[in-house]
Amino acid sequence: MRIVTTFAACLSLAAIPALAAEPGGTMTGTINGENVELTVFAQQSDYGNSHISLYIIGDGLSERGLGAMGLGAEWLGELNGEFSHAEASMGMHSNPLRLYYGDNDEGLSVTLESFIYVGELLEITGRVEGTLTNVDKVGHRNPDPDDTLSIDLMFDAVLE
Repeated sequence: MRIVTTFAACLSLAAIPALAAEPGGTMTGTINGENVELTVFAQQSDYGNSHISLYIIGDGLSERGLGAMGLGAEWLGELNGEFSHAEASMGMHSNPLRLYYGDNDEGLSVTLESFIYVGELLEITGRVEGTLTNVDKVGHRNPDPDDTLSIDLMFDAVLE
């Protein structure tokens, strides 16, 4: 009788749908070869019919004199993991305001390893890698093309 009761209880628990993950996520990998663990900030990250936008924060940025990282990607038609445009940027705490910037025209690679829609949420895992170049925030002028950051970061996020 105990075996039957336990089996029935397990079956009833299996019928309960899993709760969807909460918006937000993590990003781990390297910046200039140094390991970082970062957070995908849910309140500033989202997706739409043709884009994803991640806002990444964490001590791994501030310890390097960097502000938040923005990662955006756009696609045409249905989401299939291929992007028509992708870009990443990280502000730098300096005067005048400057930032590190890169896009897919300059070799930045953004790939999705998996994506699934769960109701109103998009769960994604992927990778961004390439080189970001330090540029003036206004006008994207680049006074020093050798001032770069190499990034190789994996992300796991849930977007609203």
